[in-house]
Amino acid sequence: MTYFDNNATTKPFASVQAAHTEALVRDWPNPSAPSRASARVRAKLELAREEMAECLESVPESLSFTSGATEANNSFFAHLASSAQPGDEVLVSAIEHPSVSEPARHWFGEGVRLLPVDSSGAVDLDVLGEFLDHTVPPLCVALMAASNETGVLQPWREAALLCLERGIHFHCDATQWVGKLPSVGLSACDSFAVSAHKFGGPKGVGLLGSKLEHRFVLGGLQEAGRRGGTENFPAIEGMKTGLAEVTGNLSGLPGRSSWRDAFEGSMLENFSGLKVLGGEGPRLWNTSMLLMPDFEGLSYVGKLDKLGFEVSTGSACSSGGSKSSPTALAMGFSETESKRLLRVSSYLEETEEDWRSLASAFLEARDQLES
Repeated sequence: MTYFDNNATTKPFASVQAAHTEALVRDWPNPSAPSRASARVRAKLELAREEMAECLESVPESLSFTSGATEANNSFFAHLASSAQPGDEVLVSAIEHPSVSEPARHWFGEGVRLLPVDSSGAVDLDVLGEFLDHTVPPLCVALMAASNETGVLQPWREAALLCLERGIHFHCDATQWVGKLPSVGLSACDSFAVSAHKFGGPKGVGLLGSKLEHRFVLGGLQEAGRRGGTENFPAIEGMKTGLAEVTGNLSGLPGRSSWRDAFEGSMLENFSGLKVLGGEGPRLWNTSMLLMPDFEGLSYVGKLDKLGFEVSTGSACSSGGSKSSPTALAMGFSETESKRLLRVSSYLEETEEDWRSLASAFLEARDQLES
């Protein structure tokens, strides 16, 4: 199977598997217990926090270990709501991952205002500025760093600066950015979320970076009192190892966009009426979202799977259901068109030849669907 669904999850690096397994065997004591063995694990945990903070250009004290970005995003909005006043509003981009949009709606209801995107799938900073200057200032602005569906890069650094100048909290879901592009400027965000399994790390572990003083899981004093519960050190060690490995290889990754571009060129040539969502602007080097001209995306997913290629119809958190892509709808596409979407996303293992082979497999899949 050639795997092209890396925006959903990535294969753990060999180094991550080894580090995680070793920690399971050697570093199993509770980091919070008073024994010498536990103190040794606690020291390793804090060293992992420091090393990840360096990779993320952040400070160790701001990082709290979580079960992933979904927990981090939920925890942020729950904390924000705990100090909100009646009538307070939050400004959330129209393309956010459900782990941002749904807790925002849960806690703030009608107080959620949507920040639109243009036809390329990107937030317009002038529009953001108008929202901030000509309406009641929101408690926070939530804008992802890069779209999990289209790969379109958002102006999150500039948005963070606009919010900083106005004293408005800026939250960034950096899940798709970290491990694909340098984390320069991430410290400008008041809070951000990261998941290890998006960059070759283990599942079930991530980070909430936050400048706020808050407690979001009660019942223990772990994570400086912010998140109670015994830390999962083996997973944390795996996350640290994965982040360190990919950070050392980031410089050569953007050049791989040429492989994706050649694939899209072949698809546009062979599929009349096909569209590439967000193709006219800056994107992650690994991502292509296609609007197929003929059959529904799920039909292609099934045929390609049998041909040895794994792709998806969009966000792994919603692709198993019948919901339309909020990103496509925000970009002006219809619900009917949304059913014909496919997302292709590579990572470190997929080669230029794999992209070429995938383009050929699409032709074979179409022939099977037409027969």
